[in-house]
Amino acid sequence: MRQTIAPFQISIGPRTIGDAYPVRARFDRAETPAELLLPGGVLDLAARLGQAGGAAPLGDPAALGRALGRALFTPAIRDLLLRAAKDAAQAGARLQLQLQISPTELAALPWEWVTVGVTRAWSPALRDDYALVRVGRGPRPAAPTPLAGPLCILAIGAANEALQLSALETALDDAARAGRVELRVLRDPAPAAIERALMDGPVHILHCAAPVALTERGAPRLLLRREGEPLDLSGLLADARGLRLVTLAGPQGDASSIGVAAPTLATTLLSAELPATIAFCGALPARLSARFAAACYGQLAAGLPVDLAVTAGRRALVEDGAGRGWGMAQLRLLPGGEQLFAFRAPPRRAPARLPRSLILAGAGAALVGAVLLGARAIGVGAPPLSPAQAQSGLGAGQATPPLQAGDPAMVLPSGLPPALLDTPTAVPSATPAQPVAPGDIPAPTGYATYLTQPDDTLDGIASRMGSEPAAIATLNMLDPRAPLRADRPLVIPVYQPGEAGAGGLVIRRGNPAERKVALTFDIEIDDVTLYGILDVLRARGLRGTFFVTGRWVQAFPDAARAIVRDGHEIGNHSLTHPFFSRIGLNGAAAELEQSERIIKETTGVTARPFFRFPYGDYTADTAALVAREGYVAYHWSADDSAIPGWLDWAAQHPSEANGGILLMHGRHGTIEAMPGWLDRLAALGLQPATLGETLR
Repeated sequence: MRQTIAPFQISIGPRTIGDAYPVRARFDRAETPAELLLPGGVLDLAARLGQAGGAAPLGDPAALGRALGRALFTPAIRDLLLRAAKDAAQAGARLQLQLQISPTELAALPWEWVTVGVTRAWSPALRDDYALVRVGRGPRPAAPTPLAGPLCILAIGAANEALQLSALETALDDAARAGRVELRVLRDPAPAAIERALMDGPVHILHCAAPVALTERGAPRLLLRREGEPLDLSGLLADARGLRLVTLAGPQGDASSIGVAAPTLATTLLSAELPATIAFCGALPARLSARFAAACYGQLAAGLPVDLAVTAGRRALVEDGAGRGWGMAQLRLLPGGEQLFAFRAPPRRAPARLPRSLILAGAGAALVGAVLLGARAIGVGAPPLSPAQAQSGLGAGQATPPLQAGDPAMVLPSGLPPALLDTPTAVPSATPAQPVAPGDIPAPTGYATYLTQPDDTLDGIASRMGSEPAAIATLNMLDPRAPLRADRPLVIPVYQPGEAGAGGLVIRRGNPAERKVALTFDIEIDDVTLYGILDVLRARGLRGTFFVTGRWVQAFPDAARAIVRDGHEIGNHSLTHPFFSRIGLNGAAAELEQSERIIKETTGVTARPFFRFPYGDYTADTAALVAREGYVAYHWSADDSAIPGWLDWAAQHPSEANGGILLMHGRHGTIEAMPGWLDRLAALGLQPATLGETLR
């Protein structure tokens, strides 16, 4: 049962006579007047924030918090606060400190840092029992949005904020794989693309990784595109349905300055349908911004009110960032709008490694039904087919030929004992792995994914998962004589029922112990830039991994063959480069299968085991589908626009750069920049390599 909120309101009015601002603190029916006298240094900071540009150095945030706390929490207000805390505790409620700040020069100050006490500092913005929010004036908030599924987050980023979006994806990866959140990412999007994404929905949270600037008239505008008009976000969101929270994360930075642009925009966005906004009043490093978002959104997905979720995000910064920037996050809220979402059932917390379905060869829907009925008859309690499994396209009683390589696998729910699966299958004998040619691998009945454990061997994995060691080695381009490193992602060709795999994997880093960086390229436009990339790599004796679309291979077959001829790896990048979260599981399966067929027929090699989601857009269901189709999905550490910043970061964090995955596109600017990037990698002692080499 959620605690009732007991509001403790602190209102600061405009200054009339003298240097003091009038303050009123209210709780229940009690009210205490006071005066706010701010030190000269704080007033100077407020004045600088009120000037054109609205930004100023932060200085010492701890000292600023103490100065704000001493001025705001006068003895009279402290007495009322203590009485309020006692009354709230007796009533089983929790206090919520609600700030209403009328003077614009004071609203710009970072009150979230307010701290009382020196020997035992008390910071209400870090406490659940004194959650601190800025309360806006507006209509009564709409009722919480009912949810039965994951929390859907749309993240948009400016052209030079790719590193921030990648950090957000990494931070939310566990929650996405567990089905608690669903993240879609738009990089450098046009307004029309954002509008389509909001309309296609559902979108419950909009996360904006982009700077906000003030126009000459003081109107806040989001700066997304390198060339284009600043975005009027309030106008764009006017028709967004289901959106309950907007986070203005701003650009990445070093948390050394604060500004008013993003908080000003956050204030203008509040409405009955959008009762809460979060704005960073300063630029945080990408990792810390993502850390805050992961903690905050994770709590929202667990059903907590937004003020406690933001408090959890601030505490995460205290723990992870040595306290840097924890007070940057400002929550603006309409009174009574704390509960943004009402989950029909508690969000399901899946284990880190979900049980995966067993795969059958030559099984039709009639056999699926018979096995399920038999399982229930003996008390196994197998669950019904999920909607994703029901989209296999086979009608009841429809016979199917034996599955061939590349055919979609027929899947049963997990949990059925192998004894029930009495389907005869040709099983290769378990012999020590020997190198084999790709054409000599027996056609599997399906695929699974696996993350290696310490002391794993190919023979052991094959025995447990119903596979064959030589087939695993060949498909994953392994030396069968070399030991396997832990946490190495593999695609397992399956020939008979065995242990469940790891499910949908989205990998963002290679081997963290090796000084290698993967050169990966997404190719879907023309062939001229492709040949330019090949020339740069050939001149330096380097090889990379090329993710190609089926349509591109059809249009430029000679260029596709040139990739393979030069010794590069090739991966599947879909058929038509769509947003996978929008095309359904049948559409996603068709994109994978048709692209694989075209690539193999044109180049003579398979794209397995490498896949990359177009736009980095995926859901837990599409990631699981990719795994069943025989791929591991690979994300990236930085793309073209973010690579210079990533190289600077790598120079400061050498060990953390190991195993990085760089994404480049077929663009003339990329070709021109590649030699310089490669020189910097060499200077940093990082060896450019293929994705397969970086994973070993």
